[in-house]
Order: sequence, then structure tokens, then C-alpha cells
Amino acid sequence: MNFFCHRSNFKTYPNTTFVLILLLFLIGTLFSCKKDKGMNHIEWQNESLSLTSDLCKKFRECADTDWKSIPENLKKFTEGRLDEANCQKRFRDSNAYKLIGHDPIEIQTVYKQCHKQVMEMKCSDLQSGKMNTISACVTFQTIQN
Repeated sequence: MNFFCHRSNFKTYPNTTFVLILLLFLIGTLFSCKKDKGMNHIEWQNESLSLTSDLCKKFRECADTDWKSIPENLKKFTEGRLDEANCQKRFRDSNAYKLIGHDPIEIQTVYKQCHKQVMEMKCSDLQSGKMNTISACVTFQTIQN
């Protein structure tokens, strides 16, 4: 009994209540540090998925004309990226879909402008890389990264 009540033993061990509270605080802090999930803006999500669907279709149509020029080992990869379901899935994970990283209005405006200009382009323009000269698309790319 004297062992538990001896004052010098308590000086070498930290207060267990304090340690427990500190441990709970640290665990709570770790679990509260979640990745930014963005905004849940249903109208934008539906609209942006529709715009993305249009772009995926345009890229597929433009790729089909030169499909023979893609090396055999890259065809499966390319097909997977252009597939409608994969294209939509990748977009759902993006900053633009979640409205993360920039002003939400700017994200929406820039994506709509880029979409409009890409949809007006000829396949030959897309294949030659002219999409990289559209300022809205360049800005949008920086938002995505």
C-alpha cells in the first residue's frame, strides 16, 4: 500500500489523466483532418457532367479518324481514357467537379468557355494541339492541377 501512496513514485510518471486527454485530443485531431471534399452543388455537378460528356464524345470522334496511328500497346490505355464511363469517373474526382481550389464561379465560367470553344473546333485543330492556345482551357487546366 505504501508503494502506491509514496509521493516520489508519482514524480517519475506523468499524470495518466493528462496523458489520456492529450491522446484523445491528438486522435480527434487526426480524424478531423480530412481532405477537402469541396462543395455539394447538384446543379453544377449535373451541368458539368453533361459538358464533360460532350467533350469526351468530341475527343472520341476526333480520335477515331486517326485510330490507326496509335501504337498497339497504347490502344487499350487510350480507349480506356476515352470511354464514356471512365471519362465521367475521372471528372467526378476533379477539382472542377467539386469546385475546389479557386472561386467556384470562376471554375464554372472557365469550364463553360473552354467547352464552348473546344466544341467549335475541328478535329484537325484538336489533333494539332490548338486547344492549348485557348486561354480558358489553359486556365481550366491550372485549376485541375
